[in-house]
Amino acid sequence: MSNRHWPKRLYALDVSRGLAALGLVLWHWQHFAYSENALPQDFDSTRQPLYAVLKLFYERGAMCVEYFFLLSSFIFFWLYRSSIENKGTSFWSFWVQRISRLYPLHLITLIIVALLQSVYLSHHGHSFIYLYNNTYHFFLNLGFVSNWGLESGWSFNGPVWSVSIEIFLYFVFFIMAYHRLGRTMICLGVSVTAFVISSFTDHNIFKGLALFFLGGFVFQSTFLISTKLQILKPAIHYIAALAWLLTIVNFYVFSLSLYILKFGFIGNIFLKAFPVYILFPFSVCSLALIEIDKGHFLKRISWIGDITYSSYLLHFPLQLIFGLAVGYGYLNFNFYLNPISLIVFFLILIPFSYITLIGFERPMQKLIRSKLKV
Repeated sequence: MSNRHWPKRLYALDVSRGLAALGLVLWHWQHFAYSENALPQDFDSTRQPLYAVLKLFYERGAMCVEYFFLLSSFIFFWLYRSSIENKGTSFWSFWVQRISRLYPLHLITLIIVALLQSVYLSHHGHSFIYLYNNTYHFFLNLGFVSNWGLESGWSFNGPVWSVSIEIFLYFVFFIMAYHRLGRTMICLGVSVTAFVISSFTDHNIFKGLALFFLGGFVFQSTFLISTKLQILKPAIHYIAALAWLLTIVNFYVFSLSLYILKFGFIGNIFLKAFPVYILFPFSVCSLALIEIDKGHFLKRISWIGDITYSSYLLHFPLQLIFGLAVGYGYLNFNFYLNPISLIVFFLILIPFSYITLIGFERPMQKLIRSKLKV
């Protein structure tokens, strides 16, 4: 499979990933309402700042992680699968590239959160949001296995759980690609099987498998459409647009979900499958096809995608600092209900994420790869 007619980078996908990361930050804004380690029963999500506009993210922002899994897989199948199949990328090279990209910032934020949580614990008598900040869970986080089923619960820089799952998925991906098992229908079969299993268990590994291998299916389908089935392009764009229209109507006009739930089990399954197998896949496919055909129309704002990882890992430590400011009386307990607070938080997070990318992530990535000869 040769994708030489594709651009070297799909900025539209990068930007969408960056926006999803910021959407997840909005989902976690509710952390400031927690009483000890849980939301109070009288928590009213509609009181959160700019709720009328940001409702989708306040209510369903957690699903941004599912988009990450799918998009990450799309990119991995695009950039790595053929090279691994043809033995052009070794296991060592693959892992050095991954670890050099992910580990330095993970390690630094882990240490920072551990220090901040110790201060928070000494002042409040309990941790901020995530409970299991002990030695055992520190080493789980240190080994990037904090959500592999070995944990007692959420710990330290909690959002890194999804990166932990991705590390597991990278192992599976490399093995399948190496043995040429990453074909279109195999990916779809693994995705559907894992999705069904995830309906009966809460473990995130199965959800990750479902989304990751769906991403492989979406990449290969997008490649086929861009090369041999171009007649399908309009349909892809129309379905993606319709899916988003229905989503917006559902959240901002009237609840389609309540009507669909009247169909019982079938309606419930449809609502669970809709974002996974319709909204996200067609969105990714549509964005990729548009950029392949129209050029780099989002290149100027590609920095939004570049700060995805830093904004994702830095937002909880920043929340912890705000939480400490509340505890020491520098901020009012209800500060988070003020739109200005939300704006200030993002005005700190976004530039700091970019500075971290330029001043730490990229230099460390370059240093590690040069030292390890990759």
